[in-house]
Amino acid sequence: MTPRTTSPIPLLAFFALCAPGLAQGTVDLMVTAKMGASVWLLQQTTLTQSIDAQGMMLGSEQALNRVLQFTVKDVDDKGQRLVEARIARVYGSFDLPMGMGTADFDSAAAPAAAGDDEGDGGGMDMSGGMKALLLAGAGKAFTVKVDARGQVVELLDDAKALLKSTPTPALTGRMLGAPTWDEDALKELVVEAFGERPAAPIAVGGSWQRQAPANQAIAPATTRLDLKLAKADAATCEIAITGAIDKLAAATPAAPVDDDADDDSNPQAAAERNIRDTLLMKNGKLTGVCRIARDDGFVAAADSTASIAVEMSAGPWGEVSMSLKSTKKLTRTTADAATPKKAEATKSAGKPATPTTGGGKK
Repeated sequence: MTPRTTSPIPLLAFFALCAPGLAQGTVDLMVTAKMGASVWLLQQTTLTQSIDAQGMMLGSEQALNRVLQFTVKDVDDKGQRLVEARIARVYGSFDLPMGMGTADFDSAAAPAAAGDDEGDGGGMDMSGGMKALLLAGAGKAFTVKVDARGQVVELLDDAKALLKSTPTPALTGRMLGAPTWDEDALKELVVEAFGERPAAPIAVGGSWQRQAPANQAIAPATTRLDLKLAKADAATCEIAITGAIDKLAAATPAAPVDDDADDDSNPQAAAERNIRDTLLMKNGKLTGVCRIARDDGFVAAADSTASIAVEMSAGPWGEVSMSLKSTKKLTRTTADAATPKKAEATKSAGKPATPTTGGGKK
């Protein structure tokens, strides 16, 4: 009788299929980044606004790019990581009001000459203030503790100091697209570097939920994320993302300071209070995808699109409706991205816009 031989190939295939993160069984998406591991990421955000102010149609666009570096400084016996986040460079552009042109900004460029942002009472008067808000945090680093599932559990003292030194935009600034830096914003910046991860091992097709701040919203808002492990192999895990954006319930307002007590003496403050009180958010939604690299434990790439409709009463400006759409992309990059190329360094700080009708873009 011919001896029967057993090929090792089927056995190897069986173990491969049963390996964590492959086709069968559950996938454990615990953070695996080791002490000393580091990643450079480029975060590209665009914001498009369409505004209807009593029949006058206005529009604006903003591009905000951040070059970020994340480094694991330590890992404790509970799997928590001490992570340094560095905002190496911030650059982009934004439209000036009333079709008055486009302003560029770059934290890595040479400082502007005195008076460059001082205009004749027009849109350039406010561009300097808007640039300061958009450039907030550039060149700074802060440290956080991250748990084994990629969530920030503590902001260290340098992170709190960064928040104290960062300007907070007024409501009118947020309406123009200025980002808000607070504890949630810093935490979310780090969470995005590790990607979306469930609290426990999960099979492909399994789902979980998470609450996240809606940083591009005009008023305080939150995004209810529905997450699903769509794919998993030895190289990456892909998470599908959908979500709904809702306005947070208003906190009990603080007593007004003396300057705000009389609407006649401070109409700007009165208008902002009226906007906060009457603002409604509708049809807020988000879709996206996140890919986690399994070799180094950081996000490999991510992108999302969010949209929301806003209605408000703007006091003397009457009823205003806005349509906002933002897109965000996160991709791997290198330290070279923190330094502008020659063509970027010589780019004009302001450029004329194409003539428009009706006071702005349609």
